[in-house]
Amino acid sequence: MTRADILREIQALPAPERFEILESLARLLRPPGPARPLAGTTERSLASAAEALRADYQTDPDLTDFTALDGEDFHATG
Repeated sequence: MTRADILREIQALPAPERFEILESLARLLRPPGPARPLAGTTERSLASAAEALRADYQTDPDLTDFTALDGEDFHATG
């Protein structure tokens, strides 16, 4: 079977089956290692990163310039 034959066969499948094939291919192409982070790992990593950068978010002028607009009404009427 040629590549064109395979693609033609895949195109003939219903969408849910095509997605299953895509997911299977994605698993085959992923580098070895854990398939995905353990439950909650991403949230903990994000929380840890945010905490580490808290001072920057509060004091770095490049990150706080737009806080001068806090309280402004952005929904113009008229």
